Amino acid sequence: MSLIYITGMPSSGKSTVRHELQRKGFTAYGGAEDGLAAFFNNETGERINWVESSNRTAEWNEHHTWKIPRKTIEEIKQNSEDKPVFLCAVTRNDKDELWDLFDKVIALTIDEDTLKHRLATRTNNDVGKSKHELEILIERQKTAKVEYEKLGAYLVNATQPIDQVVEDIIKIATPT
Repeated sequence: MSLIYITGMPSSGKSTVRHELQRKGFTAYGGAEDGLAAFFNNETGERINWVESSNRTAEWNEHHTWKIPRKTIEEIKQNSEDKPVFLCAVTRNDKDELWDLFDKVIALTIDEDTLKHRLATRTNNDVGKSKHELEILIERQKTAKVEYEKLGAYLVNATQPIDQVVEDIIKIATPT
C-alpha cells in the first residue's frame, strides 16, 4: 500500500485532481474538502473554524497555522488497503511534520500567470482573494518548484489538461 501526497500552490488543481481520481475509482482525500486540515492556534493548539480571507491578516497568521495533524495522516496510512491512497492538500506543516509518512510526493506546478488567473476565478474558497494573501502567494510561487525538487517531489505540470495531469499522477503512483 502506498500513500501518495499531491501538493502544490493554492489553485494548482489539487481539488480537481482529487475529484478526477475519485471518479476513476481511487481513494483520494482533500485536506480542506474532507476536513482533515484546519487552522490551529499556535499558542493553545485549538482547532479554529474557517476564517474569511479579510480576517486572515499578517498578524492573525502569526498566531495560526493551516495544518493537518500527524495523527490524522498516520490513521489514513494505517487504514489503507492494498492500493494507492491519495491525499491532495497543502499545509504549513507538511514538509516538517508529515513528509516522512508519504511513500511518494507529487507537486503540481503552475506558472505565475496561471496562479493569478486561477486565484482570481476560483469559487471553492477565498484563499488568495485578499491583496496581502495574493502578494504572499505570488512570492511563494517563485520558489515553490525549486523547493519541491530539492525535497525530492515528482513534479507534474498542472497547466496541462486535467486528463493529462491525472494520467501523469497515476503513472508516478502506480509504476508498472
